[in-house]
Amino acid sequence: MVIVIGVMVASIFGILVIKPFDRGGGKNDTPPAVIQQPEPK
Repeated sequence: MVIVIGVMVASIFGILVIKPFDRGGGKNDTPPAVIQQPEPK
């Protein structure tokens, strides 16, 4: 039982730690601006 609770806490903690790096810092939720390329002539 203790092992199951430990695994649950570890998984939640791992998600909370990895999430900010997933968004590139986690300070800004807006996606990065898309740089539009001019059409070739």
